[in-house]
Amino acid sequence: MLEIDIEKLKVAQARACLSLEELANKAGISRSSVSKIMRGERRANPKTIGLLAKAMELDVIELIKR
Repeated sequence: MLEIDIEKLKVAQARACLSLEELANKAGISRSSVSKIMRGERRANPKTIGLLAKAMELDVIELIKR
């Protein structure tokens, strides 16, 4: 099962110079969902991980735990 690496997600967000709201809008995900994922309160399903990666022009592999 894919598991998102929260630290990698935060670094990618910073590199993309996106606020939480901008990332959520670009990914087509609610701001609340992205916020909960970043705080570790919610697990991201594979589709959500894909949407976040696509929004930041990354390969999914760059956001998952290995």
